[in-house]
Amino acid sequence: MSATATSLLTEAQASVAQLIARLREMEAAAREQDSLMTTRLRQAQRALDEVVLQQQFALQHQQASAATLQQREQELRAAFKQIARETEEVQHARKQLDQIIRQIEMSSAVLRDEPTRTAQPDPWALALRSQVVLGREEERVRLAREVHDGPAQVLANSLMIAEQCRTLVQEQRTADLGLMLDRMCAATREGLGEVRQFIADLRPGQLAEQGLVGALQEYTRRYQQQHGTAVMLELDAEQLPRLPAETEIVLYRIVQEALQNAYKHARGAAITVQLRQRRGHLLLTIRDEGPGFDPREVARRAGRESWGLTSMRERAELIGARFHVAARVGQGTEVSVALPLT
Repeated sequence: MSATATSLLTEAQASVAQLIARLREMEAAAREQDSLMTTRLRQAQRALDEVVLQQQFALQHQQASAATLQQREQELRAAFKQIARETEEVQHARKQLDQIIRQIEMSSAVLRDEPTRTAQPDPWALALRSQVVLGREEERVRLAREVHDGPAQVLANSLMIAEQCRTLVQEQRTADLGLMLDRMCAATREGLGEVRQFIADLRPGQLAEQGLVGALQEYTRRYQQQHGTAVMLELDAEQLPRLPAETEIVLYRIVQEALQNAYKHARGAAITVQLRQRRGHLLLTIRDEGPGFDPREVARRAGRESWGLTSMRERAELIGARFHVAARVGQGTEVSVALPLT
């Protein structure tokens, strides 16, 4: 290699090293900010839960402080939502920085020509490992949010009722004790059902036993029972092949995410889930007849695609599938995945 070429490569390597070093500083700052925001979020959550319990207790006992506590609850809930949004934005920025660093490292691998480079870690393997770690962290955040909004709220309600029962015993108001115990049993039964549903969603056993078709049939049946929303499931059951386990899991999770989005935004509108084989592709489509939205407007306001759509898109890309969302205001929303079957 000529001296000129060597000089150019050396300069390029130095420039890339400086850029990566700067990006690593920014990623470290984002990681520190993420830690601080997560701590703030936990503190806000605890404060909100405490005020909710106090406000419910005040209402049950017709205390004058109920109105003040209700106002305080609204303020804390608004603060909690704001901190949650800021935390998600910081986590998203951290993830993007990490991806940029990995991509630059992989792209700059061609600049390194040391004889010992084969002993160095494979940059593609490092990038994949990073994606797995980040994916796990995002899943933990999502699970924590679902536990807080579901079983944790039911348990908090049961605790409040138990405290009321203790007060009734101390005051020897046994006539009201039976009613309160009935309420506690109902709340506990509801919490147990939510926990069982939570476990079933975490690890759908039907996938291993019945395949994707059977798992989707079971999930949509439970979804209709839970939310009272009509879900039409259209499957080419006899034509669909069994797919690799990781592929079936990804498709199942995309359906889960799409239906949860529909529950939040489609206002109970009917949903159609289609799974068909066409021209060497497996086509998955989830459509709701809700109010729809303008994806460009959502991205413009938030500065990015929605978290739910991003999650589905990334899952689809992991198995080599194409992901597309079609939505217009007043015309519903359609999510589609095309997976080559070669």
